Amino acid sequence: MNFVSRQLWGSSGLGFCSLRICSQTIVSRSFASYASRAAPAAFKTSKSPQDGRDIVKPVTSRKTFLIDSYKQLMGSNPVILFVHYNNLMKNEDHHYRSQIKKAGGSLTVLRNNLFSVYLRNSAFPDPCAPIKRRDQNLSHPLLPLFKGPTAAICFPETDPQSVAKVLKLLEKSQDRLFVVGAKVETAVYDINQLSHFKNLPDKQGLQSQLLGLLHILSGAGLVKTLEAGSQTLYLTLQSHHDNNEKDGQE
Repeated sequence: MNFVSRQLWGSSGLGFCSLRICSQTIVSRSFASYASRAAPAAFKTSKSPQDGRDIVKPVTSRKTFLIDSYKQLMGSNPVILFVHYNNLMKNEDHHYRSQIKKAGGSLTVLRNNLFSVYLRNSAFPDPCAPIKRRDQNLSHPLLPLFKGPTAAICFPETDPQSVAKVLKLLEKSQDRLFVVGAKVETAVYDINQLSHFKNLPDKQGLQSQLLGLLHILSGAGLVKTLEAGSQTLYLTLQSHHDNNEKDGQE
């Protein structure tokens, strides 16, 4: 071993420990930098623990980062399917992610314990804050779904047709990926409700149908109103004419 090697490793191996600690420090700093840059937009201007944000873990910790990302995920996607994610191989995972993306969605594997923390604290402005258990929402309707490995399939638009495509795709996965529940807008859907939802037209189609119906109803009402007004006026004038004729005869 030459002089440089002896200086690097040391005769007792302590140099290796120092190098490993140094590398771990670099990785930790890299993750902290990534978490601060990748934090959801809603929290980019939030105060850190040093200048006001009161949270359980540091703002650069993985726990805070994931709970913040779950809040962003739930707030920015009106439709989310929650699926049991069961032992997918790497190539299978890549296949389903690609097919789901083609259908208009995206798949995110969840950490059940941290997602449950978010759900219990979702009514508060900052789910990462230290919230007493008695104040948490322990009966959130989505909590019972997280009993095993879980993933979320998110849709940025309320489009039943995209949901129908993904559900048809998941049928081929057998027991690898199957839906256990869903969030549609502000409601929680079970499997039966989701089956009805997938057959609906998209939001734009529903709005067009509603506008057409309102147009028909308002048109019919306007015609009736105009007819009623003219008939009332006619009867009033006819009555006045008849009265005048009676006065002239007398």
